[in-house]
Amino acid sequence: MFAHETLSPADRTSLLAGKPAVAGEDKGRTVCACFNVGEKTIRKAIAEQGLSSVEAIGRCLNAGTNCGSCLPELQALLG
Repeated sequence: MFAHETLSPADRTSLLAGKPAVAGEDKGRTVCACFNVGEKTIRKAIAEQGLSSVEAIGRCLNAGTNCGSCLPELQALLG
């Protein structure tokens, strides 16, 4: 946006709010802060891709592959 000479009102509002002008998919509350992965994203991946381990979640979404503080919560989401 900095390359543009003028900005639309929506772009200005977006920049001031620190949020994209077009809302993305609701990812749910953040479970993995390192990679900004939400609970709804994790549950969707588990259901749609048949993920059955924390390692599988990590391969698919990167969640749990950095600091590891979310590993217990990832395990709990698996049931």
